[in-house]
Amino acid sequence: MFALLQRVSTARKDLQQYKHVYTEGSTAQPASYTPLLQQVMHDVFSPARPELLDIECKSTGLRDLIKSGFSLFMNVSKPRPSDTPLLIVFLVGGVTASEVKLIIDTVKLSHTTTKVIVGSTMLLTPADVLRGIIHSN
Repeated sequence: MFALLQRVSTARKDLQQYKHVYTEGSTAQPASYTPLLQQVMHDVFSPARPELLDIECKSTGLRDLIKSGFSLFMNVSKPRPSDTPLLIVFLVGGVTASEVKLIIDTVKLSHTTTKVIVGSTMLLTPADVLRGIIHSN
């Protein structure tokens, strides 16, 4: 099982911004866990608008195309997923009900006008997650 967890952690090795989900604690603060999905959704809808190094937003309209083109010559920010009126979050491999709730809560806290649709290849139950961990070789 630890070999599987090690392989899962190496899947994020090429990411710049989302390499870690665990933050070590100190004597003053306990260790913390922040799910990858929570980190991504928080950054997408953050009012501080941090640069999204590991997320690529494809230009879909003339405005985004012009914005991307001028970014070569001027200091223009690249399009963000939260700039669109509709954002589709699709999770390959399955999504749990708690992950869907996490997305909903993040969107509500951001007070955005962007509508978010969550899709996945499968709605996972806790038994499915456990079965996937135990039976994967």
